[in-house]
Amino acid sequence: MLISAIKEQIHSIKSVRSHDEKQILAVRGFMDLFHFSRVGLYFYSTLSKIGEGILRIDKQGISSLREWREDVRNMPPIYSAIQERKPKHVDSLMIQQLPEKYTKGMKTEILVVPLSHGSHVVGYACMGSTDSFTVRDSLLHSLDVYGQHLGQIFGEDDYSLDPKRLSRREIEVLQKMSWGNSTKEMAVSLGISEFTVQDYVRSAIRKLEVLNRVQGVAEALRRGIIQ
Repeated sequence: MLISAIKEQIHSIKSVRSHDEKQILAVRGFMDLFHFSRVGLYFYSTLSKIGEGILRIDKQGISSLREWREDVRNMPPIYSAIQERKPKHVDSLMIQQLPEKYTKGMKTEILVVPLSHGSHVVGYACMGSTDSFTVRDSLLHSLDVYGQHLGQIFGEDDYSLDPKRLSRREIEVLQKMSWGNSTKEMAVSLGISEFTVQDYVRSAIRKLEVLNRVQGVAEALRRGIIQ
């Protein structure tokens, strides 16, 4: 029954074009399907190990987390979930290893669900409730299924299963660099942070096997990847 509801939610997310709307529907899925009262969604960089806040939904509504940036290596429960690519129950002891802003307004336990695309984790969700909840294996399994589906949706533009193939985002960044756009200008036009833009730049340079941005643009032009 729950798996069927998850499939319906994923279908709804895929049917919308707006990236922002997809993110909102994804978070609402954690609330509607699993009955959590507060859920935060975060982007994760496999290169820098930085988690960047996207949005949070609770009983007060939707709020932005764009100003949040944390090195997840300093948050062992979250980093452990990302490394294992499995949902993790953070109990009353482990929760003390997290910044208070992750847990404020919730009971003394949360769940962390990584969003995976292939071997990459592209983000994670942290959720909890103002009421007590029971963590069963069946719940963790269902959260894992939902998290993997979301990872596929949000990761398809960020990663390719071919480690040397440029993603659509990396190509967009290279194209904008060829036009002379600054990192700040690219961040604004793509609706992402400057830090994330730099991540795409580093990844593209590595895949093209060049040394810097200028060589990256030149190589992409030579291959016909950009115009």
